[in-house]
Amino acid sequence: MDAALNSLATGFPALILYLLVVTAIYVAGLVIYVKLTPHKELELVQNGNMAAAISFSALIISLALPLAACMIHKIGLRDVAVWGTTSLFLQLFLFRFTEIIIRGIPERIENNETAPALVLAAFKLAGSIVLAFAIAG
Repeated sequence: MDAALNSLATGFPALILYLLVVTAIYVAGLVIYVKLTPHKELELVQNGNMAAAISFSALIISLALPLAACMIHKIGLRDVAVWGTTSLFLQLFLFRFTEIIIRGIPERIENNETAPALVLAAFKLAGSIVLAFAIAG
């Protein structure tokens, strides 16, 4: 039992530090996404727009997957910060690219059309899964 407690005592501060760095990257990703999105997604969600809720829910999960992969194969805190930030920008690019390819997505989400929101959510999740596996190697 002492080995487990010693492991916890020595590893807990590092755990908290890694979680703080990853949380900062995650929150930055959420904020950047909200700023880049042409529609007010959070406001739409608060007003009961299901399409916006689907899209934003996929974002919440999608940003977490590659960050989790960064922590699986971490070499150090700097490694997690660099790969986590890189994955964030790659995902934001993918999300924006998808919104451009599927024409009129922001307007359709504002109109509470769930079909295009589900397709956008699928692209977000698929892209983040592929990115997570690419990072995990």
